[in-house]
Amino acid sequence: MRTKPSKREETPAAPEVSANNPCPFLRALVAGGHIDGHREPLAHVKGVIAAARGGTPVEQRKVGYASYVIALVANGLWPADVIGNCAGGFAADELRGGPFDKQGAGSCILDVNGCVVEAQLARLDEFALNKTDVFGAVERGLGARELRQMMNANFERAVGARRRIDRQLMEGEWPVLLLVMGKPGVGGPFLSLAELRLLFADRRLPERVIARIEADAST
Repeated sequence: MRTKPSKREETPAAPEVSANNPCPFLRALVAGGHIDGHREPLAHVKGVIAAARGGTPVEQRKVGYASYVIALVANGLWPADVIGNCAGGFAADELRGGPFDKQGAGSCILDVNGCVVEAQLARLDEFALNKTDVFGAVERGLGARELRQMMNANFERAVGARRRIDRQLMEGEWPVLLLVMGKPGVGGPFLSLAELRLLFADRRLPERVIARIEADAST
């Protein structure tokens, strides 16, 4: 007969991730408990993303500063919104409909309810190539060139529902994701399709990225 585990033995439930957070990377950070989805101080968001980036201190500072600026205005461009984020923190759960929401002009992998659209996730393979990592393993992945082709295709298919700025907004997503969680490859870093599936479907970051975040948190 099974006994009910004590509170000490119970596994804490994963944090809820709002459908109004359409960014797969931020969804994984919230689900992993690395940031709070409701309100998180900008300095903490900056530190977590810089740590996730890894690399040299200069590379970390660069991506950390960029994330700070984006988080400052991500919930709205009105002065009250910016002041609210500066004083009260960034709200990852309140991004949909905000200044960086492409409103269907992007990859369309996540729908408005935060659910994965399997056909759109599988579509990534149309742009992927066989990539060889630094250990000699071969897998399907997207490097910088393939990501650019995919972003161009996403923009083209959104004719009639796109804004000119949407193509620029894409540059702040997939290329940055490549910087943060790209696998070292023989021909340069690439995004593993297997890891992208985990990111979108399971809201999980690669273990190497989690290790960087946790190592920084322990210092």
